[in-house]
Amino acid sequence: MPHDLPVTATPPAPRLPDIMAICRAAGADDVAFVELNRPRLAAQRDGILRAIPWAKGFMVFARRLNRHALRSPMRSISSAEFTSGGHDVKEIIHKTVRDLEDAGVRSLGISGLFPFEFSRSDGPPFVVPLKILAEEAGLGRMGKNRMVLHPRFGADLYLGAIALDVSPQDEEAGRPLSESPCIDCNMCAVACPTGAIAKDGHFDFGSCMTHNYREKVGGFVEWVHTLADSKNRHDYRRRVSDTETLSWWQSLGYEANTHCDYCVAVCPAGDEAVSFLADRKPHFRDVVGPLRERAETVFVVPGSDAEAHVAATYPHKKIRHIGSGRSPASIANLMAMLPLVFQRGRSQGIAARYHFRFHGKETMEATVDIRDQRISVSPGLEGKADLVVRADSEAWLGFLRHERKLPWELLRGRIRLRGSPARLKEFGRCFPG
Repeated sequence: MPHDLPVTATPPAPRLPDIMAICRAAGADDVAFVELNRPRLAAQRDGILRAIPWAKGFMVFARRLNRHALRSPMRSISSAEFTSGGHDVKEIIHKTVRDLEDAGVRSLGISGLFPFEFSRSDGPPFVVPLKILAEEAGLGRMGKNRMVLHPRFGADLYLGAIALDVSPQDEEAGRPLSESPCIDCNMCAVACPTGAIAKDGHFDFGSCMTHNYREKVGGFVEWVHTLADSKNRHDYRRRVSDTETLSWWQSLGYEANTHCDYCVAVCPAGDEAVSFLADRKPHFRDVVGPLRERAETVFVVPGSDAEAHVAATYPHKKIRHIGSGRSPASIANLMAMLPLVFQRGRSQGIAARYHFRFHGKETMEATVDIRDQRISVSPGLEGKADLVVRADSEAWLGFLRHERKLPWELLRGRIRLRGSPARLKEFGRCFPG
């Protein structure tokens, strides 16, 4: 007969404070919980559950970055710190999830780092909205620079999250901060080379993405197109300098670099705020000034607000014209992109409402209103339009990708306009590239 094996009791699942301790032991500098049923997560909840159907809540954590490394005008130093912090976030997730699995807790880690789900056409490429989770958990509040600002660490952090199949009780969950760590100093607006951050709070996502993330996301696509379109190596070198090619090699072979992140570098939010407010001059002299004075290449889309800003504000910086590299994957994706790539300065003097009616592979109706240098995009057809665009969805996307000619699609009847074509030209002016 087989020997009787001892029966071992299943250890009780760890409590949330114990789970938090596990995450801290793995290297997290701050940790908090948030339930999935928060009202602010309503718009993202279905997408989260499609990816993680058993998720009931999240443990959100922050990993602090070295402030002095981020402030170096030598971008290799700042990029190395971002790379190191990103690796640490992934390692914290790996260690925590492994320990939670051993303790019988189902969990899954999410970082705000690449890779993203770029094949998604029905929503953003990220799985969970980390910044919203962090705000709801009380780890910080969004600043003017669009970074989550921690009450101690300011902008100098990376975020991560771990989905749990347990939901925190009210007394265990984090709550949004009552006050923002952003002190409205406008240092991010003063240092931004593209003018993407305005002192009045406006943020030009497209200009920031084009320059700072040149070697990530859309910039890579644009570079590949440039490479493919070049006739030979001499033509390629005319378009792309050897220095830029070596930067691409470094990003591809080691880790994708960013070109700016000045909004993070100069931000005095957090535990430095008091000394900054007492005397701003040393901060401007030692941190902001060197970044503003730095001779560098700024990547811009021709005709963009960023191009005008660099020419007017930073004549010592070199303007490099590139394509945006961004092409919508679907009509739904297009409508979501419009507010992000809208160029406020280029829209000056425009006051018009546009109706878009798409048929064919995708069916959608939408209203786009541009006036007072603002844009609104609404589902359905609202009010009286100054221009009505009826189009086959594939024909319109092909036109935007420069794969189809508008006159030919108009002749074929796949795109039809009701109203002055000048209105369409005005519309295009707001979205160069």
